[in-house]
Amino acid sequence: MELILPTAAQTEPILRALKTVASADGSFAEPERAMLEAAQEIFGSSHDLAALAPISPEALAAAIPDPELRKQLVNGMVVASMVDENVTPAEVAQCEVFAAALGVTTDELHNLRQIVEGHTLRLKLDVARRVWLKDHLVAKWREGGIRWLGRAIATLKGAMEDTPLAERYRALGELPEGTVGRIYHDHMRACGFPLPGERGSTVEPQVIHDVTHLLADYGTDAEGEILTAAFSAGYRRRDPFTFIFFVICQFHLGLAFSAFAPPFTGKFNAKRTFEALRRGAAMNTDISEGWDPWSVMDQPIDQVRRDLGVPPRTDAAN
Repeated sequence: MELILPTAAQTEPILRALKTVASADGSFAEPERAMLEAAQEIFGSSHDLAALAPISPEALAAAIPDPELRKQLVNGMVVASMVDENVTPAEVAQCEVFAAALGVTTDELHNLRQIVEGHTLRLKLDVARRVWLKDHLVAKWREGGIRWLGRAIATLKGAMEDTPLAERYRALGELPEGTVGRIYHDHMRACGFPLPGERGSTVEPQVIHDVTHLLADYGTDAEGEILTAAFSAGYRRRDPFTFIFFVICQFHLGLAFSAFAPPFTGKFNAKRTFEALRRGAAMNTDISEGWDPWSVMDQPIDQVRRDLGVPPRTDAAN
């Protein structure tokens, strides 16, 4: 994802628009204020948030001519409508009015409408078709056909072990400490997760997500999943915002999207999420597309981070 910073003259209209969306339900809650403060930190601005007045769609469109910045702003509006853990019809309607004026159409804005109208199943199916793992599963199906699918399902259900695959990953435990493969192996064992091919394990392409956790240095708790998704959105070139939308639904709104993790509420931290997004965007490679994690398994993780352009973390907690 290419992050576009607004000009100094554009920061106030953008903040006014975000506040207009957040306040459309009649309140400007603390989580919404925190999000705007985090945005100001990125923009390098210092506007008095309490004094920001609403902005009209026409004035906003005149202030933001860049199509990419417009799309980025609409994505920000979607988050602003979710950050207080309560998506309301008034907030969604305000997002839609602004998006129309800006000439922006996004899947996530449509998904917001599904949330407020209670179309949960449609919402989940719509998001599922856009997540990166789907493409990898299609590729695996084309490569291995029905035999691969049957083996993958049986392994996931714990009915069998794919021993050759499992042995390949178990061998990573013999690599030197500090290498990506050894850290991945030890991480999976410490978390109690089965390695690919072992009984109960998920599909092998999930390794890319697990390695992303390690490269970004974020945990596997609910907040760590949000940060890892934001980091992934940063390096992702196609449908990047889907990552962030998915985890906000799962770990902030409490909507159960994934069968492999329980839903939570209130786990979105705007400042840390924006930091994770910026770190991912600094990378020089989209590791979700055409990147083989086995190409770095025997390499020191610090070296791999440097090679991929991963900036160090500036926060202290996982």
